[in-house]
Amino acid sequence: MTVGLLSTIAAVFYGGTVSILALTATFARRRTLRREARSTLAVLVPGRAVESQQVDRAAVGPND
Repeated sequence: MTVGLLSTIAAVFYGGTVSILALTATFARRRTLRREARSTLAVLVPGRAVESQQVDRAAVGPND
């Protein structure tokens, strides 16, 4: 296998994983599942961790 083919397969796999997690983080019925999907996205997509934590705190509230 060539390096280009392996890179393409990895890119498709990564893109599919991120897409499924983004849909889960947006449309899941359970809050815990949405939170877990956001946590995993924060690991896979650098630079978004701080924003997703701020969204979680705003949704939960300061007393929870």
